[in-house]
Amino acid sequence: MNLKQIAQAANLSLSTVSLVLNGKPGVKPETRERVTRMLEEQGYTIRTGQAAPSQNARSLLFLRYRGSGCLMESKDDFFIQILDGVEYQARRSGFSLRIANADHSNLKEELMGAAEHAEGVVLFATELELQHAPLLEKCPVPLVAIDATFPHTQINTVSVENMDAMYHAVAYLYDLGHRNIGYLHSIEQTGAIPEREQGYYAAMQDLGLEVKPESVYKLYLFIDRTYDQMGRILDDHPALPTAFVADNDVLAVGAMRALQDHGYRIPEDVSIVGFDDSYICTVANPFLTTMRSPKNAMGRMAVKRIQEMLEEPDGTVIKARLCTELVTRDSTAPLA
Repeated sequence: MNLKQIAQAANLSLSTVSLVLNGKPGVKPETRERVTRMLEEQGYTIRTGQAAPSQNARSLLFLRYRGSGCLMESKDDFFIQILDGVEYQARRSGFSLRIANADHSNLKEELMGAAEHAEGVVLFATELELQHAPLLEKCPVPLVAIDATFPHTQINTVSVENMDAMYHAVAYLYDLGHRNIGYLHSIEQTGAIPEREQGYYAAMQDLGLEVKPESVYKLYLFIDRTYDQMGRILDDHPALPTAFVADNDVLAVGAMRALQDHGYRIPEDVSIVGFDDSYICTVANPFLTTMRSPKNAMGRMAVKRIQEMLEEPDGTVIKARLCTELVTRDSTAPLA
């Protein structure tokens, strides 16, 4: 079992299991004993709180940065699947894994102290604000950021071809006959959102389609808030596009529910394409067509890149981008 599965089997949070694995305080003795036994049965080595790692130990720090929080609802499933990839590749490469959280208050401390307990850092950087990027360049051990690109910096990253993916989402709807294609756009501009926005406008221009300002809906990245905002828009009975692309699945599903509650049929009246292929896609009604991000592969690639950086410390900085895959489900249909 991996760490997520151990946490589920123990009915505990992933952070609690990580505390036990890394010998950290904050866990009840009986819980620590139970989790320790489960970890050891799965081949994990428990660190003691006082012991320093041996000279032969190989350890990675997987650091999840939390910023404004606006993206977290849409990224929890995304994060877990990336963690699965990181953990899988770490174990294959002989690394133990320490998991920690950071925000603007302790990011510098975590990065500057990484060399005390890790050979490298994999940073889940969706919410990391651009102004903090220079801190990453000062990390004393190899660092790879996931789900961010940080332009104009010398930072190794693994991310998705966001602009290209959004372009293909628009082109897919175009191929279905749609010409009035709207945009469910995040009001939050961190992470991949700016690139996805560029992809929408580039596709509309290349396909000769008009971007109607009234068809670009700026929404918050919480499903309930998206639902409420979309409902207020629909209360005014606007002339709707025949299809929408969305910056992510949470926006798509929140808007889809509001549309349905206002009497619109999905996809007969309005087609919708999401982005990421999170778990919400297959609990929505109808199932959501989306652009699938290769989340597990991103985690595995980040660890492989750390390994390369350790073997070649003066190597070239690499900003890797993985392609997405269109997953067609029931929320899209040809224009009638």
